[in-house]
Amino acid sequence: MRRNELWRPPMAGVIKLNFDASFASRSNSSVSAVLARDSEGLIMGACTYPMVDIADAFVAEARACERAIYFALDMGFRKVVLEGDSLTVIKKLVSNSTDRSVLCFISQHILSLAGAFEKITYNFIPREANRAVHELAMVGRKQKAPCFWVEEAPAKVVEVAELDRHEWARRGCFGSGF
Repeated sequence: MRRNELWRPPMAGVIKLNFDASFASRSNSSVSAVLARDSEGLIMGACTYPMVDIADAFVAEARACERAIYFALDMGFRKVVLEGDSLTVIKKLVSNSTDRSVLCFISQHILSLAGAFEKITYNFIPREANRAVHELAMVGRKQKAPCFWVEEAPAKVVEVAELDRHEWARRGCFGSGF
């Protein structure tokens, strides 16, 4: 795995949904955050979703991935890449072995929902490449109810997403997304 990896846009016609969770162990609650971007790195939508009765950070990340699927369905996206910085969650989704962990019901549900898409892939990325959606999760901590944005996001999230786009363009990488 490479260090300091950049966020990368998806191929044309595909929407990338980055997900992240902010978990509070004292209250067993979390905030799921999802940020959808197109092949040019433009924001197509975003959401934050508070959750209660969350056992641990692994469950919080799995629920954030599940929320990304729901968001993609709600937005009508047909070809998607789900991307997060939880290696455990991504491994569960791409593995061919039977999941017997506490996450099995969530991962099975995600995989069953995935059948509604024309194309879906799951990618692990390092935390430093997931900064924009992490910022969205921090914004979501201040919200008491689910929040949704279409073709926009909170100002700080837009700022970080634009930094991602500019860094990708600076390196001359547009057109080579995955």
